[in-house]
Amino acid sequence: MWTDLGVKGELVHDKADRTYRRWVKSRLKTQRLIAWLIEDEKGAIVGGGCVWLQPVQPSPTRRGELQPYLLSMYTEPEFRRRGVASMIVGKAIDWSRRQDYSRLTLHASEMGRSVYEKFGFKHTREMRLDLGKPSLRSSRSKPSTSRGS
Repeated sequence: MWTDLGVKGELVHDKADRTYRRWVKSRLKTQRLIAWLIEDEKGAIVGGGCVWLQPVQPSPTRRGELQPYLLSMYTEPEFRRRGVASMIVGKAIDWSRRQDYSRLTLHASEMGRSVYEKFGFKHTREMRLDLGKPSLRSSRSKPSTSRGS
């Protein structure tokens, strides 16, 4: 998946995989992550995706402080355009509705955009500022608080 998203370097992939595996395991244990895997006729995994119950701030328009977020969607190249991703998205939507959530969000790659649009996902006005590559020290340190001047 990292390669398909343009992330280069085996060492970078290995580190990201280890970190992601820990993150996933902890959320699966607390049921804050729901995953779907699609197998071929031989039992090999050919695609998958997850819904993360993402913490969000309280709001008058949402019940609770969690919001389902679709992530880690991936289909093996030889199984693309066969409905694998659509099966997972459909399962995620159904699950989110059954849990009585009013919204399911995601960030779409260019490859996946048409799948999500088919289900009625709409573009939003989210903005982003890339702050550069974080240093190892800053990613582990606690955020500081400052009072306005």
